[in-house]
Amino acid sequence: MRKLLIVMLSVLLSGCVQDFAIYLFDGQDHSLTVRRQQRYFWQDTVEVQLMATNLPQCQRLHTLSTDAPADIKVELFAAGEGVWNIRMGKQLWQAETNTCNELTEMENDPKADLGQPVGQFVVVDDKLEFEPAPPAAAPAQ
Repeated sequence: MRKLLIVMLSVLLSGCVQDFAIYLFDGQDHSLTVRRQQRYFWQDTVEVQLMATNLPQCQRLHTLSTDAPADIKVELFAAGEGVWNIRMGKQLWQAETNTCNELTEMENDPKADLGQPVGQFVVVDDKLEFEPAPPAAAPAQ
């Protein structure tokens, strides 16, 4: 009976999503990490969190969404020294990694200059990955 219970429990928990992807810059101690987590197998949504890290000065966890679709796409833009714009769907935030202050929610204006595209966190083959942005095209001469 105990073995059957263990097998049943593992089957029930196997549908849960829990993974992360990391964007490292300025060495291994400076990074942005996006994590997605599905708490229960019957949920259609995931919780999405952003970890801003600049060791040893700071490390801060921010919740971006508690009910995002499992196939998330989080875009990352460099907006200055240690300042990052993060876009997920229609939501836009600004984070900074110098002191890891609170995440600032911004108005998502499609015409606004968000900064230099760095890449995106996307789901590929059911796994969250960071895909770097293609290099900017050189201006025509």
